[in-house]
Amino acid sequence: MGEHAHLSYAATAYGVQGATVGGSHTTLSEATSAAGVYVGMTRGRETNRLHVVAEDIADARAQFIEAMERDPADRGLDHATAQAAEAVRGLIADGPVQLVTEELARLDHETERAERAAERWEQIAARFDAQRATHQAEDDESAAVLCKAEDAAEQVRAEVTGPLTVQAKTDGANYLDAVADEATASGRLATVGRFGKRKARTEHQAATERTQTLRGHVSGEWGTTPANPDRLPEWAGKVAANRAESDPRVTDAVETVEAVTADRDAMRKRHRQERTALLVSEYGAEHAQAARYGMRRTTNPERQAHDAKNRAALLRSEADELRALPINDAARLIEAKHAEQEQARERTAQREPQLHDPFQRDPRRTDPTRPGPARGL
Repeated sequence: MGEHAHLSYAATAYGVQGATVGGSHTTLSEATSAAGVYVGMTRGRETNRLHVVAEDIADARAQFIEAMERDPADRGLDHATAQAAEAVRGLIADGPVQLVTEELARLDHETERAERAAERWEQIAARFDAQRATHQAEDDESAAVLCKAEDAAEQVRAEVTGPLTVQAKTDGANYLDAVADEATASGRLATVGRFGKRKARTEHQAATERTQTLRGHVSGEWGTTPANPDRLPEWAGKVAANRAESDPRVTDAVETVEAVTADRDAMRKRHRQERTALLVSEYGAEHAQAARYGMRRTTNPERQAHDAKNRAALLRSEADELRALPINDAARLIEAKHAEQEQARERTAQREPQLHDPFQRDPRRTDPTRPGPARGL
């Protein structure tokens, strides 16, 4: 039909009289066929109006469908009925058609919103994944550099410590031998007879001097002396390791490790700053600040995209179901869903006042006019 076609009805036996300049008026009768309706509704230059004499809108609609079924070509009742249903679709301003049309429009709109949300969350997830991959690559590279520096430092330390350990063992063993010799000389001096006293005294004095000399040398070289032969290996390893730390080769290697560690710490700090900046740009400063201090879990964009896709699929399925139903069945399904939603809202509203606020104070505890418990004697 034309762009300015109209359907009206009158509750009397008289049609509308007069005509608008440039318009067309057609009165529906029992002799009017589908072709006649089509011609009458399309010949006007500006407006086309169809007048139906009927008791009410339902009667007018029935007459219109019957007229649309009158096809001189007689292509069958099913074809005529389909043609009539298609022709009358949307001509009634208030009814099942409008209800279904509005619900489909809402579902299509919500589907588009969900699809856009899914796309937006996927883009956010991609940005976080890209940043995470970049940070991980930098962190792996930094860890490898640090591990290499630490291995090099340990190798240098071992190369320096080995000879020192051998030297410490030799010095410690000489000292312990001197201590043992002094003890032996002291025992002989205590037990020797009068004729061997002078020799024993001389030997003891020589042993004591040697022990003192070695004690001074070992203490000056290694800082301490071994307590006994059983503790000699442990003592030698410890003093050699301490001595190695002052070796220039070891200090250079240690400084390299410290520099690499400082660079790694700076990199991790930069990563945290970049992560926070991305959180702020995607979720806002408040969310980012709360997530930083563990007050809120960071939103999972992958899960949000998945949920949005599922919602779009459900909405699209609901719209497809309505489109597959006859108009009246679709309208009844919509009304039943609306009624169920309204009941759910009412149940929720009824439950809310019954929820007790754990932070709400008992008025009996804060009312200064309420008398307190009486004290006993």
